[in-house]
Amino acid sequence: MKISIEKRICPYSGVEFVPKRTNQVFLNSECRIAYNNRKHNEKRKHLAFINKPLLQNNNILIQILGEKKEVIVHKEFLRGAGFSFSVFTNFQKDPNTNKLYYSIYNFYYFKVDNDHYKIVNNG
Repeated sequence: MKISIEKRICPYSGVEFVPKRTNQVFLNSECRIAYNNRKHNEKRKHLAFINKPLLQNNNILIQILGEKKEVIVHKEFLRGAGFSFSVFTNFQKDPNTNKLYYSIYNFYYFKVDNDHYKIVNNG
């Protein structure tokens, strides 16, 4: 007994086709891959305004600290490196002072005085 499958419209290309399997959604694998790539690219673009500065801040902190556990730097040095003080991932509690500080992934930082920040690698 042969099962008759109704024609479908490919969500990517808009082409009408007769599916070869009952669960086939796209005309072919190229359309499926292109559809999913486009969908995920749109999601990445939507989040890029926050992810890009976060990753840039993370890379700056990695370069500044190197192998050190903590370092104190001037705020203008951070700004000059392209550090954005307006983005962070979460708040981190310092185990020594029990205070909350801005955190970017496994780093946290806080003002030491008006011109200097202490950066700590918490990883």
